[in-house]
Amino acid sequence: MTRSGGDALRDRLGELVRQRRAGVLRPLASTADSAVAPAADALSSARDDAALAAAPPAPARRKRATAASVRKKRTGSDDPAREGVEAYLPGGVWTHERHGSVYVHERLRSAVEKRKPQWGRLPEPSPGEIELSSVRHLGLSRALFLDLETCGLSSSPVFLAGTMFWNGEDFVLRQYFARHYGEEAALLAAVAEQVQQFELMITFNGKSYDAPFLHARALTHGVALQLPRHHLDLVHHSRRRWREELPDCRLTTLESRICKRRRTGDVPGEEIPERYHEYVRSGDPWPMVPVFHHNLLDVTTMADVLHALCKPRRVRVNED
Repeated sequence: MTRSGGDALRDRLGELVRQRRAGVLRPLASTADSAVAPAADALSSARDDAALAAAPPAPARRKRATAASVRKKRTGSDDPAREGVEAYLPGGVWTHERHGSVYVHERLRSAVEKRKPQWGRLPEPSPGEIELSSVRHLGLSRALFLDLETCGLSSSPVFLAGTMFWNGEDFVLRQYFARHYGEEAALLAAVAEQVQQFELMITFNGKSYDAPFLHARALTHGVALQLPRHHLDLVHHSRRRWREELPDCRLTTLESRICKRRRTGDVPGEEIPERYHEYVRSGDPWPMVPVFHHNLLDVTTMADVLHALCKPRRVRVNED
């Protein structure tokens, strides 16, 4: 996320705070140039990849209601009267005949930040970097970036799965969101369908966390899941490459020190599970918007870290 995109999101979120305190909370999607508004053609760009329904219409303005009636409408994850994330992050509903429905929010990366010349391309890695060289020759169009937001350990649900792939012209960002606990099985089924279209999965610490988590939750729900045979975990390559230069190799550290990009408007990862639980309890979508933003930043940063890893190592010359 460029600084301009992050600042636009932060300004918009600040506006929403003021509107909320004034009792007038309008959908985020109503601002066409918002940093989190999807591209107009984002859904149509991948119609061949997933069965996305048409985006729901913007919610009609309602008459002022009493606080008690508002609480009643907003409470309960299956209440059709409440306004969920659909009103703020438009998308569509993906449905599985057995596992039900999950909400899908999608956009092009170029709608979020300024396009860069290196998108979709990887430089030739240094000699000896066999795995990175294989990824370069395979091509990003056959790879899927993946990042999960979960409620904790493998016995708890995954509620948001962010993916990104190169369509030949732009990166397509897709976020599967379980609007309540009952939609986790559909989320897993949707991810299982998408990963089948790719030969390589790219994650950050995914071999230790994301992949085992997906397998455990899929087994719990009886969802058939077959991840790609090839899995590139960026954390291992990052530690080998930069552990002597950086204080740690967390993704946010790599983002600031290697990718030269600072996050704005982000939410701490430890707060994310409780934000989701609160959303399910109250139906208030406000705390979830920054979570989508956090997930998007993680996925896009992985692509930039991969590009940096593929750059040849600089050879230091000792001067006498």
